[in-house]
Amino acid sequence: MRKSKTLVLAMALLALGACNKKSDATAAAATDGRPIIKVAVDATGYHPSEAKAKAGKPVRLEFTRTTDEGCGQELVFPTLDIKKNLPLNEPVSVDVTMPTSGKLAFTCGMDMYRGALIAE
Repeated sequence: MRKSKTLVLAMALLALGACNKKSDATAAAATDGRPIIKVAVDATGYHPSEAKAKAGKPVRLEFTRTTDEGCGQELVFPTLDIKKNLPLNEPVSVDVTMPTSGKLAFTCGMDMYRGALIAE
């Protein structure tokens, strides 16, 4: 009985670690060489809600809304005056240049979902 509890605990910890991985900005690159960060939008918000990108460099974010639930139909970058509609199950790309330090915030149209790119 003790072995099975230990095994279940170990499997749960491994699964939890896999779910909590941060986005790797270098995992994919656009044809122009800029990194692509893929962000899923569902009924609970952005996944990942935060990602890191190189300070002062261009980056492409690719948002895909996966549900009609919630308020993820509109994407807003308040400091850049960017607003985009997010159609269901269609990727929408947003090209930005990272600030030299700090964060670049994005929200839903109702400011309930929040996310950010962190300059590194």
